[in-house]
Amino acid sequence: MALPALALGWLLVASAPAVRYKASAAVETQVRTPLLTELAPSSIVSDLVLTPRLDANLYTSRLDWKLVYEPKLQVRQVAVNPTLEILQSVYTRADYRLQRQLTLIAVHTTTYGSFPFDQPGGNPPLGVLTRESTRYIYSETAAGLGTTLGLRRFYMYGTLGWVVNGLLSDPPARPLRRGDAAMPQQRYPELRMQAFYGFARRDTLSFSVLGRDVSFSTGNRASTLQLAPGLEHQFSPLVKLLVEPGLALGRASSVRPGRAPQSLLLPTLETTLKAPVPLGNHWPVQGRLRARYLPYADSLSTRLVPRGDVGLQLEWKGRRQALVKGELTYAHPLTTGLHQDDAELRAEAELLWPLPIARRHLFLQARGQLTWMQHEVVSSSPLVQWFTSLGLVLRHDRGRL
Repeated sequence: MALPALALGWLLVASAPAVRYKASAAVETQVRTPLLTELAPSSIVSDLVLTPRLDANLYTSRLDWKLVYEPKLQVRQVAVNPTLEILQSVYTRADYRLQRQLTLIAVHTTTYGSFPFDQPGGNPPLGVLTRESTRYIYSETAAGLGTTLGLRRFYMYGTLGWVVNGLLSDPPARPLRRGDAAMPQQRYPELRMQAFYGFARRDTLSFSVLGRDVSFSTGNRASTLQLAPGLEHQFSPLVKLLVEPGLALGRASSVRPGRAPQSLLLPTLETTLKAPVPLGNHWPVQGRLRARYLPYADSLSTRLVPRGDVGLQLEWKGRRQALVKGELTYAHPLTTGLHQDDAELRAEAELLWPLPIARRHLFLQARGQLTWMQHEVVSSSPLVQWFTSLGLVLRHDRGRL
């Protein structure tokens, strides 16, 4: 009896899925400028933010399932006019190997919450301010397949998904206080396909397809299809260059009388250089330089415009999960007409540092962001918004994710 029982116990243990997880909680204070939809007694306000987070990974010989759940509780204007905003974020992905060369892929992500929207109300002579809760959502569900087709150094995958992005009010549009603009809701199917073939030890060929057919809540519509072959060359184990020239087709239509449908055909280009930066001993800082020229559907005007953007990212990872990261991006539409003077400059920085009292579990976190934006639909003059935050992060790991 002992041998069959031992064999049964070994079989149950071997067939049970392995689980790795990371649980964390962050408490931070923010100092920032008010939102475009927010009225404040001063040009600088402060918030209190609590963010628990769970990362889990369950895997067997055939299944690899990942889950990320992050609720965010933010008390806006905590000192003068506190308002609670709750944001729920869920991400899950499952890869199931049907056969040796075929994998089923399923992905779902949802971000749902509400934020305060200040607007004048009551009788006109009184000018009383009313505060409403505006609900919004970003949801993406996709399914597809990944396969090697039985070829060496080859892999391709494709997914077809449905995306909902925007306000859940009726009508689903948000008026901006600093201009006559509205943020329409977006609903669209999305097709993604990518193929990779390593034809040499340091060179990889790729081909990507991205298609969207966006329907806005205002009745407008914008469809794009991007085709881009690519080549990645590895100069060394730490230096890589990716070049993806391609072609984009687009068409935008409007329900506004007198506005003809807009067709778009333009070449595209995306380049990315990854290399270490000569800072510190052994060059531990990793850098990424990116430049792109792609079609862009403006979320306010719903027009399709060609846009160029460049970005620089620097990242340093130290012992015990220490992290210092910075990023600078600039985007500008390369067109004439309504959006010819639009531009956006964004700078971000983040510090995560283990504290001496519990280096594996307790961290100091500091973040900051500065955004300079010129958008003709929102305002005729540039807008500047920024925020800084300082807080503590408590983590517990079971296995490495």
